[in-house]
Order: sequence, then structure tokens, then C-alpha cells
Amino acid sequence: MTANTMEPSLPVARAVADEQGTLVADVPCRKCGYNLRGLSENARCPECGVPVGLSLRGDLLRFADPDWVHQVARGLTIILLMIPVSLVVGLVVVLLAQGSLASIALAGVAVRIISFYGVWLMTEPDPSRVGEDANITVRRVIRFSLIVGLASEPIQLGLEQGYFVGPMQVALGLLGLVVVLVGLVGEFAKFIYYERLARRIPHDKLAARARFLRWAWTVALLLMTAVGGVLALLLAPGNPNLAGAAAGLGCVSSLVGLALLVFGVMTIFLLLRLRRALVEQAKLARATWAAEIQYEAKPS
Repeated sequence: MTANTMEPSLPVARAVADEQGTLVADVPCRKCGYNLRGLSENARCPECGVPVGLSLRGDLLRFADPDWVHQVARGLTIILLMIPVSLVVGLVVVLLAQGSLASIALAGVAVRIISFYGVWLMTEPDPSRVGEDANITVRRVIRFSLIVGLASEPIQLGLEQGYFVGPMQVALGLLGLVVVLVGLVGEFAKFIYYERLARRIPHDKLAARARFLRWAWTVALLLMTAVGGVLALLLAPGNPNLAGAAAGLGCVSSLVGLALLVFGVMTIFLLLRLRRALVEQAKLARATWAAEIQYEAKPS
């Protein structure tokens, strides 16, 4: 073995191979997910041709499929870009359309569709399924919440414009509450996903920050949703004697809003740092794979 090979820095997980170097445990190919059991650790995956050795390095992102890591980073980039875009679009629509709810909603839908694409890219499965849950995966929860939220946009727009009245309005209002709860679950799942990505870097500080924000951001959103719903009931026509209670809740709403602002800024910084780390991991993965494939291609 020469000094130019990657072997010294990439220890093989010997527990999955016998003394002859044959895999005796189920090991998914990091490129295509094919079960490599029974193959030699010096062989290549019969499905995609990637060296088996690349699948024996553990679950760190630097050993994952570089195209997948790059795609996750690209999804995060789109998500981050949509944050200032959504703020600017909302401001422009309010100024030019005199606060038209329909225009604001349509602009919001456009931004959400692009953000949807970004989150979809970010939650693409690792080809090897390393780190996946056995049954309901965090990625699927995130995607399901996105689909539900996007599908509910026309209903929400109709409610805001007063297109539904009577029992239909009540029924759709209850459906909207379910959508909100599904969205909260999706937000919670996102931070679990961020934490898992951080642990695969590994970056303990980022993982800890994601774990903190998982609760802080989601609980603050839940409180804001609850306070907003109660305020809407108190300020509804026919409840003039509840103005004092509404004012008190308004103060609570302001405090919760401030907390959301703080946690939102913390989340943006978390995503910026995570994206930067993922870009670096994608470069490392590409270099690792190139070196391993070059080494495997050398004649013995």
C-alpha cells in the first residue's frame, strides 16, 4: 500500500467481514442501496459498480454518495433564498395591491411552491437508506406535511375571501385546524432531520442547536396559533364584553411573536451553518469517492 492511498484515513468496519474479507452482514451500497452481503470488501457493487469498500466506512456524510450530499445542500440553499424573497414579495404586494389578501395569498403560494421544491430536494433519501427509520421516516413526515399544506392553500384563500359560509365554513375551518397541526408536526420533524444531518458531519454544536430549536420554535408556533385562535373568538362580533381579555391576550401574543422572531433568526443561522457544512462534506465525499475508485482501479 502506497502513501497516496486513502486506506489509512478510511478504516474498514471489520465487524461485517470475515477473515477472508467477505461481508457476512447486510451492508447497503452507498450508491444504490444493493445488499452487498457475500461480496468481498475489495469487490465492486454488481448493480452500480461502486467499490464495496466505500460502503464500509460508516454513516458520516463524507463517505456518502457525493451527488446526494450536494443535492441536500442545494435544497437548503433554495430554502434559505426563499426566506428573504418571501419577505420582499410580501412587502411589495402589500404596497402595490393595497393589502389585497388575494394577491398576498397568490404570491405566498408561489414562494411556497419554490420552498416546497427546496425541502423536497433536501429530504431526498440517502441512496443507501443509511439513517432511515424502520417504519415512518422523518423525511416522509416532512414531505407529507408539505403536501398537506400546499394542497390546503386554495381552501385557505377561499376562507379568507369569504367564499364559504355556514356549515361549510365551519367544516373547512376545522379542516384548517388539522392542517395547522400537521404543519407543526412537520416543523418538528424538520429539526430532527437537521440534527441527524449534523450528527453525520459530525458537528455536535449544530446538532444541539437543532435539538433546542426543535422544541423552542415548535412550541412558540403552537402558542402563537393557540393565542391567535382564542383572539379571533374573543374579537368576533357579539362578544363586546371580552375586549379586556382580548387586550391581555394581545400582550401575550406580542411576547410570543418576539420569541418567534428570536428563534426564527436562530433557525436561519442554523441553516446557514448547516448548509456551509454540507457543501464542505459534499466536496470531501467527492474527493473520497474519486480517490477510492482510483485506488480500486489500480492493477494489483
